[in-house]
Amino acid sequence: MKVICRRDKFVPLFTLISSFAATRDSRPALQNVKMVADERSVVLTATDGELGAKGELSVEDGFVVEAPGETILPAKLLRKILAETTDEEITLDATGTTLGVRGLNFRYQLATMSAVDFPAVAPFDAAAYHKIATKSLCEMIRRAAFATDVENSHYALGGVLFNFAPDQMTAVATDGRRLAYQARAAEAVGDHASENKTIFPLRTLNLLERASSDVDEALIAVTEGRAVARLGNVVISTILKEGRFPNWRSIMPSKDGKIHIDFLAGQLASAVRQAEIVATEKKPGVWLRFSPGKASVAAAGEEVGESNVDIPISYEGEPASLRLDPRFLNEFLRNVAPEETVSFYFQSDSPALFETNDDYRYVVMPLT
Repeated sequence: MKVICRRDKFVPLFTLISSFAATRDSRPALQNVKMVADERSVVLTATDGELGAKGELSVEDGFVVEAPGETILPAKLLRKILAETTDEEITLDATGTTLGVRGLNFRYQLATMSAVDFPAVAPFDAAAYHKIATKSLCEMIRRAAFATDVENSHYALGGVLFNFAPDQMTAVATDGRRLAYQARAAEAVGDHASENKTIFPLRTLNLLERASSDVDEALIAVTEGRAVARLGNVVISTILKEGRFPNWRSIMPSKDGKIHIDFLAGQLASAVRQAEIVATEKKPGVWLRFSPGKASVAAAGEEVGESNVDIPISYEGEPASLRLDPRFLNEFLRNVAPEETVSFYFQSDSPALFETNDDYRYVVMPLT
């Protein structure tokens, strides 16, 4: 195999695909990238056995395939070489278990291995799937993924539940102490649907977000225990998480009978950051206290001191208060534009609900 690659086309795709390779695996080949070249295209593939990706570049993108074939690209070494060189054209020349990497001013001979037993990545050939703007998909990932239980990454709470309905997709994540929910418009093609069983691993979602950077639209198809997505010239295949996701609808509190207060997101975020400065492990949390015309965010730490930050609000009810974990508040508010209005619904000793006007909801259990 011998291919002359355009750097501006090859390097971004290789960098993305190589991020799907295994970091540790008993099969050394899976720590690398398979490359297949024919008269029409160059295809790069990587997988860790559960999550994989395949990216394709056409010879019309400026590649010259002088000798078709396949080889294994040593991912770590080639990433380092490409990071330190700047030549506009790179020649990859594989013979047996040797890979030549050449530019105008550099030359490497690298040891490689046979590509014969490298596992394939499932193609995207589904007739039924959901179509969604990548901007919406990435926002769903960012607004939900932080609420997962990262300490139990092998279980259902370590992933994000995606539900696929006729005209939308929803993402839900919870660690048992808070819950994040985001809905976005999406189009179902071929009656594609899935409810309460499509739990995406966090690593898959992080790489889906990376693959979305230069693509406007994502196609996602779910079959039993697996999902396949197409984003432009990249196909991603992943095994879904097993286990039963909690009944999140029963966790979502009703607004009926709750105190309702509206905040500017940036104003509330600033007040929480200021107040939590004096919070300690023995006295964690910040108090949100409400009285007519004013909200106060306060904290008190043993041997540290006290804080109190006032926010003007439109509220004429009876004095009320509750204590929340500032980390949970900060993680939510980082995903809301500072100028956006956040509606807050609460009642003492029951889950508090934050909601934006674009169907982003966040439930937090108060501290006792």
